[in-house]
Amino acid sequence: MKKLNIAIIGLGNIGSYLFSYLKKNKLIIAKKNNCIPNIVYVSAKNKNRKRSFKLNKKLWLNNYLQATKKKNVDLIVELIGGSEGPAKKLVFNALKNKKHVVTANKALIAKYGDQLSKIAEKNRVNLEFE
Repeated sequence: MKKLNIAIIGLGNIGSYLFSYLKKNKLIIAKKNNCIPNIVYVSAKNKNRKRSFKLNKKLWLNNYLQATKKKNVDLIVELIGGSEGPAKKLVFNALKNKKHVVTANKALIAKYGDQLSKIAEKNRVNLEFE
């Protein structure tokens, strides 16, 4: 079964929940989607913040933008928030580097959705948002 290598950028409430959910339900998700979700990197503003789950230090990226250049990353989940700054840099770089992107960032999509969609289409990757 193929692995889907995921980088989660932003470990607030939603990012932390997603991390825990993917770890806990890996087999169920794999059966439904015929691919294994595999978290390869995470990054957040505060590395030392107490979290409700154990985080392997090998997963941590000190510079979140590194995720856009890593060859072993298939999908970047952007959960930073805001239409400017780190979130914008991350999503634009990810799509330009042919990485699929999932975001919950409504402000970013509202402001730059057309541009991001064109980049995603040009590079044949998915830009998913809710």
